[in-house]
Order: sequence, then C-alpha cells, then structure tokens
Amino acid sequence: MTAPVVLGIDLATSAARVVAVDADSGAQLGFLGAPLHNRDAASGTAARQRPDYPAVVRRLLSDTVAALGPRAADIAALSVTGTSGTVVPLGADGAPVGDAVLYNDMSAGDFAARLDAAGYPAGPGSVAARLAMLAQLPGVARLAFTPDVVLGDLAGGPVPSDTSHALKAGIDPQLRSWPAGLTESGLVPAGLLGPLMHPGRRVGSVADEVAAALALPAGVALVSGMTDGCGAQIAAGAVDVGDTMGVLGTTLVIKGVADARVESADGAVYSHYAPDGHWWPGGASNSGAGVLAGTVAQRELAALDTAAAELGPARSLRYPLPGVGERFPVADAAMTDWAVGTPTTAVEAHRSVLEGVAFVERLGLERLAALGVRLGEHRIVGGATRSSTWNRIRATVLGRPVRLVGAAGSGHGAAALAAATLLEVPLAELTRRWAGIPTIVHPDLDQIAALDASYRSWCEALQQHSALAAAH
Repeated sequence: MTAPVVLGIDLATSAARVVAVDADSGAQLGFLGAPLHNRDAASGTAARQRPDYPAVVRRLLSDTVAALGPRAADIAALSVTGTSGTVVPLGADGAPVGDAVLYNDMSAGDFAARLDAAGYPAGPGSVAARLAMLAQLPGVARLAFTPDVVLGDLAGGPVPSDTSHALKAGIDPQLRSWPAGLTESGLVPAGLLGPLMHPGRRVGSVADEVAAALALPAGVALVSGMTDGCGAQIAAGAVDVGDTMGVLGTTLVIKGVADARVESADGAVYSHYAPDGHWWPGGASNSGAGVLAGTVAQRELAALDTAAAELGPARSLRYPLPGVGERFPVADAAMTDWAVGTPTTAVEAHRSVLEGVAFVERLGLERLAALGVRLGEHRIVGGATRSSTWNRIRATVLGRPVRLVGAAGSGHGAAALAAATLLEVPLAELTRRWAGIPTIVHPDLDQIAALDASYRSWCEALQQHSALAAAH
C-alpha cells in the first residue's frame, strides 16, 4: 500500500507554489509555481496584490494532479502558508471585493490614528490599521488572510482563520480570541472577523464538486496552517526548544522555540503558538534579499558574489532596507536604508549589503537571547541560501557553524503540518523523520575578528540612525 501524499501551498510575495510530498518519507514528489501579481503603487506607502489566489491555486492543483499521475490518487491532505499580515476583504460569497493589502503596506495611517484616538494603539503599518481600512469597503462581509481565501474556495465555504496568520492583528493565540479593543473601537465590527483555530487542525475537506473539477480524490483534508516564516521553520526542523533559524528570502525572518510566550514591549518580538503547545518567538525584518532585487540583475549576482568573497570585509557599513520602516530587530516605522562610509566599487557595495543583512540576523538572535530564548543550533534556509558566499558571511558574522537545510521552503513546511495532522503524529517526530542531512557552513576564521569589529561599529551607528529616524 502506497503512502499518503500531502500538499503544501505557499502564497509568497510574488508567486504561488504547490509542493507534493510523500507523507511517510518526506520525499518531494512534485513542485509547481505560478506568479502572483502585485499592483503598481500610486505612492510609496501602498503595497497591493491582485487577489486571484483561488484561480491561481486551482490551476496549480490541477497541474500537480496531472504531473503526479497515479500517485495523485494518494493525495489526502493539504495546508496553506502565506505572508504574515496580508489582509483580503471578502464579500458574502467569499470572493474578494478589493485588492489584498500586503504585509508591508503603510497606507493606513489615517485609520491607525483613528484607532489610537479610540484607545487602541496601532501603527500605520499594523494589521489592525489594515483591518480598519478594509472594513470600510462597500460589500465587505469578512476580513480574511490569504490562506483563508484559498481554503474557503476549496472547501466551498468559509473556514476559520488560523491563529498564526492572524497573530499580528493582536489576537490571543492561545485562547483563540480577537482583541476586544479592536472591535470596541467602532472601526472593525466583530461580524467581519471569523472564528480562530490553532495551527495543525483539520478545518474541513475539499468540496466534492471542487475535487471533481480538479481531479482530486474525494475527502482531501484541509489543515489550518502557519505563516511562511513558520512554514520554513517546520521544514527546517527547528521545532525543539533551543532551535533557531534564519529564513532569508525577500525579507529576513528570525525564529526560535521556547516553553513560554516571549514578547518585547515595542512589538518587534512576538510569539506564534505552535501546534504542540510550544511558543515560537521571533521577528521579521524588512531587510533581506529584496534589497538586491531592485539594484542587481540576476545574471550579475554570481559574479558579484565571487568578487565579494575575494574582497573580504567591506570598509563601509550598511543597514539594507528597501523602503521606509523596519520591524525587527528594531521597531522603527521611520527608519530608512543607511550607510556609514561610501563603497568605492560595485563589489564593495554588494558586499556591504551581504554583511548588513548578516548583522541584522546576529542582532535579531542577540535580542531573542536577551529576552530569555535559549540559542542552540542555528539553521539557515530560504531562497537566498543559494549564495554560498552569503552563507559563509552569515556564519562568520555569527562566529560559529550554521546548518544549511535543503528543501526547506515554506510550502514544504505546510506539507509537513498537513502530514502530522493526517498521520496524528507529533510535529517534532515527523520533522525528524523527514529530515535530510544538512550542510554545515563553517565561518571564515580569518575574517571573524574583522567582521565582529564591523558589527560593533554597525550597532553603534544603528543607535544613532534609529534615534534620528524616530525624531523625524
């Protein structure tokens, strides 16, 4: 008898992906992707996406079934992961009535001010402000997150929001409750907020008519998911107390595992409630590989990486940011990209970005440690780990070996969550079963001292630049 097949659906910043995995072994059986379409913003504060998630995912599922051939009959469960804090307004029929407002949208400043005036503190880039803004749209019947839209379409009706994607709305993830202050503000009616469910719980099945249209088996289980950062954490196997990880893609996510909830007063550090009752503290920086996307052509990256490795530590320092605002390891809505010193060549400029993101990672881990999070093995995952130069710089800045985990995308983590629920096994046990052999990335011993000195200078400069940004 063949093992069940589970699917992980990843709704990323610019693409949707479906990964098919053997539930017993963790072997990847298929992977397909398709672009998602971001709107051209009229201002630098707006970040919107065309909300055609159901149509895109249906096409991918249909193609996945065709690609799997006979194994498609073994598909038994799926889960969905998406970017944290992206909100979609839905009508009474479950279809979107406006664009998705992305995690980095800063256009809800007026509604943040109105929430503040009503006694519910919220920043212009907060999920609460986005919810308040979208609640005013004509025809809106529910405010949802991207996985809700896809799961609801597959189920043929609404499903609960998982507490992971809803976390930054200020919910209590353990009690599964929305914040009273948000609904009492008068800007976000309670009727627009759906029920909440912990991650890793069955919330329904693919509707019969949808299964027939996509050639899926009957009764495929729909499992409540977690955010893309958490999905990557699951895929990397960083689910035991003391494990930490850095997910480097468009942005940088730093996460750990703790017995108790860990949060910071400024909101930069927050904790997801894990399926097994542990807490996953961490934060998401706006810094990351996305900074390179707008300045360096893909074909030039490999050559720049090679030259940057040969160059050694940069003489200039940089905090790489793609726009206005930073979330973690500092929470500063006004901070922008800054540099100390001017690179003399394009190679040094590139190297300063690689080092700057690595400095953000180290500061993020140090901040978690200061809050009581135990730091053990550190894993690195994400699309940017294709750069061996960047991996080596990250290990050198941290001053210790790191574990590079293969096949550790967010979609793979969503598939693992679906498999653990389907097979009724603890998530930690399943991730150990699925784990491959990681690549150990060692630091460059000849550069540790120089990069440590650069990091300390960078931290001093950060204090000054963050204070200046806050003053303005």
